[in-house]
Amino acid sequence: MASLTLLRQHSKLADPHEQLRILNARSQQPSFDEQLQKQQLPVLHATTIETLQLNLGKLCNMTCEHCHVDAGPDRREIMSAETAQFCLQAFEHPGFQTLDLTGGAPEMNPQFKSLVIAARKLNRRVIDRCNLT
Repeated sequence: MASLTLLRQHSKLADPHEQLRILNARSQQPSFDEQLQKQQLPVLHATTIETLQLNLGKLCNMTCEHCHVDAGPDRREIMSAETAQFCLQAFEHPGFQTLDLTGGAPEMNPQFKSLVIAARKLNRRVIDRCNLT
């Protein structure tokens, strides 16, 4: 039997504001930058962005307890065709080498196939973060 998504369970953790509150709460654990300083290592800075990761929505054929986006069959949020086109325009920038498609189950979004075809026409790599079902 499939479990319910956090949203369907009416969990406080389904609320992005609650997630941010938890993430922004100061913990006893030093930050990554603080750990680097402690080890006398330089702070890391991005020099390029090679991968464009797109979350195509929360629709999924499974409900996994470990899912970090709370995807499931009861979630209907998906990326629109218009937004997908805007993303493809951004992906045409020559710095991008990889289109990383995630979700939910990204292949359940009607825009999935056109995104993959467009990326491959640009001779770019595509990652499909699917659940293999």
